[in-house]
Amino acid sequence: MHDFFTTMVDTKWRWNVLIFVSGFVITWLLFALFYWLVSKLHGDLNDVKTTSLRPCFENVNSFTAAYLFSIETQTTIGYGFRYVTEECPYAVVGVILQNIVGAGLQAALAGLVVAKVRRSKKRSNTLMFSSVVCIVEEDGVYKLVIRIGDMRRSHIIGARVRGHLFRTMRSRDSRNHPVMCFPLEFNGEDGSPWLFMAWPTQLVHTINDKSPFWKISRDDLEREDFELVVILDGIVSTTSTILQTQTSYMACDILWGHRFNTMASRYNSNDSLVVDYSSFNRTHPVAIPECSAYQVSVFRKLGYSIIHRDPENNNPSYFEIRKTKEESPSQSRILHYRHNKAVSRE
Repeated sequence: MHDFFTTMVDTKWRWNVLIFVSGFVITWLLFALFYWLVSKLHGDLNDVKTTSLRPCFENVNSFTAAYLFSIETQTTIGYGFRYVTEECPYAVVGVILQNIVGAGLQAALAGLVVAKVRRSKKRSNTLMFSSVVCIVEEDGVYKLVIRIGDMRRSHIIGARVRGHLFRTMRSRDSRNHPVMCFPLEFNGEDGSPWLFMAWPTQLVHTINDKSPFWKISRDDLEREDFELVVILDGIVSTTSTILQTQTSYMACDILWGHRFNTMASRYNSNDSLVVDYSSFNRTHPVAIPECSAYQVSVFRKLGYSIIHRDPENNNPSYFEIRKTKEESPSQSRILHYRHNKAVSRE
């Protein structure tokens, strides 16, 4: 409640309408009570006037009349039958204060309604994030992939995505840190940080030595306890308002060695692009080693090449690690990598 305006914007519409109506009604009543008391103390409400002085308010002889006079003053409708005179200084001061309070109250309440209407809260509901995350290998590089789509015809302008990985870490001195945050960089399929969301696209995080997934293998992923938070920022093209939406994934939501299915297809009749959203979360397995990206880089630095050796594709995670330089048959070694265990065979 320290930021009252933001709190009011975040409340439901029924409370905003109640505050809007109550704000005006209460101020009308308070100033009507003030005008009625001034008239009563001046003797303007007596049936038989004991003085020949002019009243503070002409034709204000009851609380109802004072209430109507308060409404006319604050809404600047204009005085006609009821109006203030110069007889009572307190009455003049009250009219001045009500005009100032009324102007400020109208600006605040109108601004509250406008801010509530301009919010893009419902717009974020039309943005879809995939329910799973895929880890694939492309050109020898591990990549973490998320699919995102926009259901509206008016698209998001200047959309960018960033990620944060929250996990528990143990320091070198064996102390547990409750939560540590690691930033993740996401780019579009074309490598640009700016997303083109005319159709569903993929968010790609390259797993390199700066990535928190650098030393995580498939077996490690099954034991990890973390949460990946993905945040999208952009501008709504129709209202030019800033939009932010987010989603999160647990370790169990990440599929190792899977790739998203293709959603786009073409009609032969009019050659138009059709997007099938029923395949938005569907994936298929692909060949990828079960070791971490760090382990793959170590093997390659040692001069080994990693080759998929399962022609029937019964086990996409079965790879053969072979020494790249030529050696005599007696000196050659083949390393078979399966289930995250290297087996040496002469």
